Amino acid sequence: MCEKKTLKSRLWLVVVACAAILFSVAFVLSWNQKEEYTPGGHPMLMSVRSDYSHPMVIPVAMAADDNYTYPTIVAITSMMINSNSNTHYDVYIMTPGGFAEENKQKILSLQDKYENRCKVTFIDMQDRYKNANDRGHITTPAYYRLSLSSVLPEIEKIIWLDGDVLVFGDLTDMYNINMDGLYYRGFLDANIRGTEKFGIYNDHYICSGVMLINLAKLRADNMEAKFEKFIENNNDRLEQHDQTVINVVCYKNTDFLPAKYGIFNFGDVGVARAHANIFLAKGHYTEDEMQDAYENPVILHCIGKPWGQGEVNRKSLWWDYAAKTDYFEEIKAKYNS
Repeated sequence: MCEKKTLKSRLWLVVVACAAILFSVAFVLSWNQKEEYTPGGHPMLMSVRSDYSHPMVIPVAMAADDNYTYPTIVAITSMMINSNSNTHYDVYIMTPGGFAEENKQKILSLQDKYENRCKVTFIDMQDRYKNANDRGHITTPAYYRLSLSSVLPEIEKIIWLDGDVLVFGDLTDMYNINMDGLYYRGFLDANIRGTEKFGIYNDHYICSGVMLINLAKLRADNMEAKFEKFIENNNDRLEQHDQTVINVVCYKNTDFLPAKYGIFNFGDVGVARAHANIFLAKGHYTEDEMQDAYENPVILHCIGKPWGQGEVNRKSLWWDYAAKTDYFEEIKAKYNS
């Protein structure tokens, strides 16, 4: 009888011990999950937790010919240096037919340099837009941005950057700006009467050098065909080339970005403040907003070229980023600096 009681007692102790062990393991696992997946101490669903540590992937489009290889490298370098560590950029570079393989390899080297936090894909535009008006300093690749919705059919929204920019901050907040009902957002341009000769009286005109673009809406509304028709009918009147096309054809569905995304390298802060008084758009930038953007830009659009021989604002800053590339000596030689 005593032996049976002893056996039962031992079995009971084993059961209790096993239960305690299982409870402890479950508790530890639960605690570890909270530590690892619950930022700020707030419980989140597992489907959300699993995405928390994933990188933010931002698509960026640019255009370059052989002459714009080095500015493009400097622009991407500034973007990578100043991005968050968990932001990944998919960079799509639209090039004309015959773009030099050597220059492709120079740009592709940025993938390894920045530990695969950026992926570069080239899009050969061949002779697209070869007959479009390119008088003045504008080259044919400026028109390539008009074809983004068809050449990138899987992408819904993208950031466009001209090669003459410097990026001083992460672009996640810019990418997340609402685009409902819009084709484009851009920095307000001073050409406030730029659409009037086409019979359009609009209160805002945007610069196409830095834009947030709603590719999904452009595709849904078949806008590329409308761009091509407009260019065909108005080629000799495209004073600002692709920018004219965007502001005339899309004027009802464009809006502006915060000034810090695309402010020009104005001569000084006074010029930047005075620029605010040119605009007609309701809710346009104030003088204080322009000053803040001038002093703390996220994207600086260098309409005065820092690699040229003349003196322009922020020139030394551009050269500072050129020095951080692997092609500094080549850049100095090309621009006789």
